[in-house]
Amino acid sequence: MTTGTLVAKIRAHRAAQERLEQARHELDVEITRAVDSGEWQIIDIAEVTGWSRETIRAIIKRVHESAGSA
Repeated sequence: MTTGTLVAKIRAHRAAQERLEQARHELDVEITRAVDSGEWQIIDIAEVTGWSRETIRAIIKRVHESAGSA
């Protein structure tokens, strides 16, 4: 692998990590919105995602805190 190829792969990896973080944030915000609006219950989101109810609650708490509404 040439140096240029390695640098390109590193940059691609970093870009993918940034997209993943953005997608996680968007999912967290949508989970919070869905629960807050009453469209979804925590137990149903836990069933769909495979995450625990405690994890869903932690996500909601984190989103509320970052929005300054906790």
